[in-house]
Amino acid sequence: MRLQTCKTGSGEKAAKQARRAVLLATTAVVVSFATPALAQTGADTANSLRPGGEQGATRPFNIPAQSLSSVVGAFGRQSGLQVTLATPAAGNVRTNAVTGSFTVREALSRLLAGTGVNFRIAGNGRTVVIGTGQSTVDLSAAEGTTVLETITLTGKTGRNSIAGSGYQGTPDWVYETPASVSVVGREAIQSAGVRNTRDVFNRVSGVYAGEGNGSFPTVSPNVRGLQESGRVVVSIDGARQNAQRGAAFGGATSYTASAGQGYVDVAFIRAVEIEKITNARSGNAGSLGGKVEFRTVSADDLIAEGENKGGEVNISRGTNGYDFQGSVLGAVRSPDGPLSFVAGYSRTIMDEYKVGTKGEARSTALTMKDLLGRDGWSTFFKGEGDFGDVKASLSWMHQENDFVQGASEVIDRESVRNDSVVAKLDWDPESELIDFKSSLWLNDNMTHELRAARKYAVETNLDMGLRSFGGSLENTSRFDTVAGALSLNYGAEAFRDIATSVATSAKIAENPSFASSYTSFSPAGRRDVASLFLNGELEPADWITLSGGVRYDWSRLKGSATYYSVRDYTVTTTVPCDAIRNHYTALDYFNQVFAPANPSWAARYALYLARVWPTTSANCMPGTGTTTNTPVTEYPEHNVDIDRTYSAWLPSATIELKPVDWFRPYVSYSQSLRPPTILEAFFAGARPGDSAGYEYAPNQALRAEKATTYEIGANMSFDGVLLDDDSIRIKMAAFRREVKDYIALGYLVTDQVLDRTYTSFVNLDGTTYMRGLEFEGNYDARSFWIGGSATFLKTEWPEKTQVFSNGTTTTTGEIVAWPGDVAPKVKLTLDGGMRFFDEKFSLGARLNHVTPTQSRTLDTEGNLREVTDPYTTVDLYGSYAFNDKATLRFAVNNLTDRKYIPAASAYTAPGRTFIATMNVKF
Repeated sequence: MRLQTCKTGSGEKAAKQARRAVLLATTAVVVSFATPALAQTGADTANSLRPGGEQGATRPFNIPAQSLSSVVGAFGRQSGLQVTLATPAAGNVRTNAVTGSFTVREALSRLLAGTGVNFRIAGNGRTVVIGTGQSTVDLSAAEGTTVLETITLTGKTGRNSIAGSGYQGTPDWVYETPASVSVVGREAIQSAGVRNTRDVFNRVSGVYAGEGNGSFPTVSPNVRGLQESGRVVVSIDGARQNAQRGAAFGGATSYTASAGQGYVDVAFIRAVEIEKITNARSGNAGSLGGKVEFRTVSADDLIAEGENKGGEVNISRGTNGYDFQGSVLGAVRSPDGPLSFVAGYSRTIMDEYKVGTKGEARSTALTMKDLLGRDGWSTFFKGEGDFGDVKASLSWMHQENDFVQGASEVIDRESVRNDSVVAKLDWDPESELIDFKSSLWLNDNMTHELRAARKYAVETNLDMGLRSFGGSLENTSRFDTVAGALSLNYGAEAFRDIATSVATSAKIAENPSFASSYTSFSPAGRRDVASLFLNGELEPADWITLSGGVRYDWSRLKGSATYYSVRDYTVTTTVPCDAIRNHYTALDYFNQVFAPANPSWAARYALYLARVWPTTSANCMPGTGTTTNTPVTEYPEHNVDIDRTYSAWLPSATIELKPVDWFRPYVSYSQSLRPPTILEAFFAGARPGDSAGYEYAPNQALRAEKATTYEIGANMSFDGVLLDDDSIRIKMAAFRREVKDYIALGYLVTDQVLDRTYTSFVNLDGTTYMRGLEFEGNYDARSFWIGGSATFLKTEWPEKTQVFSNGTTTTTGEIVAWPGDVAPKVKLTLDGGMRFFDEKFSLGARLNHVTPTQSRTLDTEGNLREVTDPYTTVDLYGSYAFNDKATLRFAVNNLTDRKYIPAASAYTAPGRTFIATMNVKF
């Protein structure tokens, strides 16, 4: 935001005050469902004027004097309105204390009196315009006054805020949301110095990076023990990243049933929003345990207030294989028109790294290649239009990634293209009955794998694609009822996944059935998912909010799968005896055959005729009179046509209490349904190799997973606790999730082949339980901060059973594998630091402790077996702002150079790594 400094006099004191004022700005958004749109006068005296006819109920306020960044949350909680600080740079404006009973306008007028900041309520009380209005007072002549340019904010978009005083800079709206929600903003992402996108989840409570495919730069977060196969929805601006792939990729685990293949370049991400429980709202169709949405940057993130263009350049270099990460983003806005455009380019080059040297923890370095080098580039485009009541946008993120994967001396090369296109159209007129949002999206993922030749296979090309497209429509209507303020959100969403898979090689050209051994973990097929939802929120009193809804999910899987069986048998071939006498006379045989072979008999024909010929003449000619047993192996082909549907009504409900301003407890209940993925439904073939696919077969009776989640939690927010401008933010929750028909890899016997056991995706009999406690908190005194997160998770799987989903008794009842390992029981992060030189320089440190990753198998005491060692790491990070245009960030990850395998990971982590990033805005 550009600020203009106006001062009178020539004294040094006045100049100093003016320089300080340049750093200050403010913005507030008030959402009111009943207050009509009225103009608000300017700052100071102007803010105290009330247009005739406006009426407002008084309510108690107790807000100490503090910075605007801290007061936004407090004012929102005490007023019951949605308040947003959309420009973090304005957060240092010093506000006044407000104590007593006032209307919202009176409280705001007192709060901002003397700050030089004006406000105006418009749009049926849902919009705040700061710095404009017919009654704005010209304060340019006031000594030490900062004059703000116009800032326009919409109150219903409070979730657009990505920075605040919470843990890792979490915005205040998170601590006003009665649900387990976490946000990692752009500043936190850039400060962390991440090597891979998934690293942003390492310090979020209840969430793990979920590195299923060790060397793949993919995103597949583990949320509360659920991972892969769409159990947790991963999307970019709503475009789902549904690509899945199974097989073994080495590291600490020897096998994984399915791994998410989401690709996201954080260079274009403004925030990551994590919801750990489902609800009856858009974006939850087919989800079992929540969603993770990556929100991309917009023009407002790059263009300073009062400007029509802007951008930023980020250049990162580091040690230990961190060769280069760089990006450039630019934005332009039409001076008098509604259009703005963003374009960006990103480049990443990572080399092999060295693992840590300290500690005796087990490592994958000796048994597997640490194949974590990669080369990638991305482009991003977004066009936005703000036409008042109507807003529209169109974005496109294109990503190219080249990397390798493999084990021992065998290396396979991967080349991945991912395109995400999203179009959005929102209509928010003056009517309280209409707040319409719609979106259409396409995500096209294509992976080319060049598999190196092996002892059992020649060089093979494998092309795997998943094209997903869908959309959503929703509307929110607001009413004033005798029971209180009521809002209804309702709509529909749907998407389709279309998978393709083609394998080619010299051997496959000769034996087409060999292809199934390469396409088994990425089969072709189609999946449709649709959902209707209705959710209501009622506020019968200031101290309680009731919300609940229902979602109807429907899905269909359609396609065909081919698998093979093995048939061994022996072919007996008998050739009748054809006697020699049938072809030779005694003399002919003597001259042509016997004598040449026995020269000493040349003059003894008579003796030959008497003794040899009678016997020899009865012998069989060569190649006759034989019986041959030839072993034969055949691979009969079995085709399965699949056309299955799944559906369910899924209720959810939440009760939030607000007994006091700073404490907001809540309880929630939710049901969810996840249909099988294309991989799970059409799984057939064998492990990659030059043979027919006779190991895996589809399970025609596979059921959808169903979950019920109970949650109790609380949000706590304090301002002005020990100092005038300090703050405390706390979010905690306890949950219990029950999953029925959990899908994993196991054994079954098909209806077509009764004498052979196949590996297939099956439903676990019984219920899987996941219980946990989560905490995120932060104390920020501006000059220093201290915060942290804690996760306690316990997972209980059903005991081994003999009967799976098709009702057929199997040979052992064993489970082969399921997606990912079991997340560790405990994950702790302690984060603290200090700010110096008017907060230009910050220095922080993190302490991370994680208990072992667990396996599906049990130890001798009946507990889940631990497959990694516990670890504790230390990270340092900081930044120095040379001015408002240039900032240097630095990080030292794994400061003590520990050797460890990260939670739910397959590869040993990098050793000590120093990363420096230069951010320049223009």
